Amino acid sequence: MIIKIAILAFTLIANLGFPSVSATSHEFEDDFIERTLAIIVRGKKAEITYSIGLNGKTAQKIMDEWSKLAVKPASPTPTKGTPDPPGPQPETDPGKNSGHVLSPELMKLFRTAASKFVTENIVVKIGKKSQRLKLISAEPAARHPFAVTLKWEFALPSEKVVDVEIIDTNFLDFDGASRSAIKVTGDAMLHQSNAAPILIRAERELLEMLTPKERQGVMTIRAKIALADPLQ
Repeated sequence: MIIKIAILAFTLIANLGFPSVSATSHEFEDDFIERTLAIIVRGKKAEITYSIGLNGKTAQKIMDEWSKLAVKPASPTPTKGTPDPPGPQPETDPGKNSGHVLSPELMKLFRTAASKFVTENIVVKIGKKSQRLKLISAEPAARHPFAVTLKWEFALPSEKVVDVEIIDTNFLDFDGASRSAIKVTGDAMLHQSNAAPILIRAERELLEMLTPKERQGVMTIRAKIALADPLQ
């Protein structure tokens, strides 16, 4: 009898004031992409970090689009033979990939394809001159709820003051949210910018009600950077 009373009391206590905990992780809606764009300038070198968060269904949709781009001919001139087919497409279960975690196979394919296609759509300009980006890593993201993080680097010219513009033209047809930041250290000084100094202070911009052109404007970082004179 005492045991039954104790069990009943424990059950009542357990159900009072303790909200149920969901077993599911953070989930993204279909066709929604979360992204962050962060730039760190150290002297005459700059590093760009770009994180992407999305669900498995959206990742597969993007992979399908990238596959079509990959098989387009480089020129209208006919060539002999047939073009190589697109790379292997993983079989995905939307129910299993409804959150931010992608299946290992889809993660690998998405990361490899993003290294090419996302890189092509990150434009860096110093003044009016476009800069060449060097991809330094493409890895699963370490921060929840993102899936993939890519990093690039580029060099700043030997000028006292430079105008830098980083334009993200990726995923403009998708809803989502964006945050951006720029930080300058070492022998350089940030004179002005339209981005936060660190991501945790950056305002999260929702893109749903914006046109593709407006989304590109939100995802563009503009900054004026002064470099120290090494002779001084």
